[in-house]
Amino acid sequence: MPIIILLPFIDGQSSKLWTKLDSLKRKLKHAEAVFGQSKTKDKPEGIRPQHKTGFLGLVGAKVDTIDNSKEKIKDLSVKLQAEQKRTIAEEQEASAFAIFNNRAVAAEVSQSAIATIASKWRTSQAPEPEEIVWGNLSMPYLPQLFRKFGIYFLVFLIIIFYMIPISFVSALTSLDNLEKLVPFIKSIVKIKVLNTVLQAYLPQLALIIFLALLPSLLMFLSKLEGIVSHSHLVRATAGKYFYFNVVNVFLGVTISGTVFNALKKITKQPGQIVSLLDASLPPQASFFITYIALLFFVGYGLELSRLVPLIIFHIKKRFLCKTEEEIRDAWAPGPFNYHTHVPADMLIVTIAACYAVLAPMVLPFAIMYFALGWIIVRNQALKVYIPKYDSGGRMWPHMQARILAALVISQITMLGYFSVKKFVFSFLLFPLPIATLIFAYVCNKLFYTAFRVTPISLVSTDLKDMPSVASLVEAYTPTCLTPEDKFEDAEKFEDARSTATSRTSSGITSPA
Repeated sequence: MPIIILLPFIDGQSSKLWTKLDSLKRKLKHAEAVFGQSKTKDKPEGIRPQHKTGFLGLVGAKVDTIDNSKEKIKDLSVKLQAEQKRTIAEEQEASAFAIFNNRAVAAEVSQSAIATIASKWRTSQAPEPEEIVWGNLSMPYLPQLFRKFGIYFLVFLIIIFYMIPISFVSALTSLDNLEKLVPFIKSIVKIKVLNTVLQAYLPQLALIIFLALLPSLLMFLSKLEGIVSHSHLVRATAGKYFYFNVVNVFLGVTISGTVFNALKKITKQPGQIVSLLDASLPPQASFFITYIALLFFVGYGLELSRLVPLIIFHIKKRFLCKTEEEIRDAWAPGPFNYHTHVPADMLIVTIAACYAVLAPMVLPFAIMYFALGWIIVRNQALKVYIPKYDSGGRMWPHMQARILAALVISQITMLGYFSVKKFVFSFLLFPLPIATLIFAYVCNKLFYTAFRVTPISLVSTDLKDMPSVASLVEAYTPTCLTPEDKFEDAEKFEDARSTATSRTSSGITSPA
């Protein structure tokens, strides 16, 4: 028989109280550190920190920060304990974690249909405890489905309408247009060095800054879909960001730049629109060559030196951090941002594949980008950033699918370009996109399933060292519901302790 861990309501009052209590404990440590640093030979008694109790600490009565924090922590601890007991007893969610004695059985159950109607009772393999999105665990099937399609439609609108400002910025940030709109920069442009730098990098720099604002929004929207693990959130965000990059950066800049450059000639010679667009397309490669060069010169330089995080760390350490914990948190590099790095790399793959025929000069810059990336980004991912969880390599199928999508786009582009050029043997290119799609289908059927679910053959033998049930229960208990004296309630975990031999967590079960 499996052991079932029922999930209480995570986003309730207990979560808010725990967050507030944790904030107060940090505040108390900070105040005590400030008080300790204020003690000198001339003033051995020191200066006790004070703050106002009103809005944002700007108004209200002044109180001693240390004494006030201790009183609030004492009151909140009592409230939190009472709220934890009430939440566990009264606010059970329609989801649970099941722990099995055998890993193979756990894998089989996580892949099985429990109910005749799939939406009534769903099972899946449990994510690692560190990557669980607790608030999404018990979302019913239909609301989750409606949210998913709603978010997809919203992302579609963002992709379409974000193209307008990007195209506008791309055209506007050329020096010729800026001189017309902002006359006072003419004196600055006359400086030869500045003119060269601005002409080369201004449009690309504006594009990079514009795109830097997007990943946080896409991550927020992906979370609203009801995804239950952070690794899945990262993959969903990376997928949305890739589509955005292809439509807005690659197609947007290419199409808008081509039409913008040929617009005057098209109005005078409308019958020559195809040949004019054909002639205007290859010169757009200069934008992408500069864009790639900017990424590996400036982007990799900042990544390797970590200059911006270093400056932020010293600012925090000088003005904000007083305790060792605060300094450690300020210095911590955090996890590797796959949701921004992977779409950027896939965009370069798309650009290189499509412009390899139109403007082969893109290829040396793309090769240099990935060669430096292999050295720099690999070093950062392995030796600098600290991963919070292991997704089991599930990012690779995501990446391979985007690489094949880039290949299909490049083949269609090459087919269209050669057709416009009236190349006699262009018809020989027709099988290429079809063959690529067939290859993608075969890969999906043969290999992707092993990434989505755990193959029974891999878990058919038990491991020598298996986690105890007590440790699994502790790991899969939300932090806001974990008391300081963990697992001392003998009645609650009596069965778990008595059978804590070679068991494993299987997955999430949730009736809709």
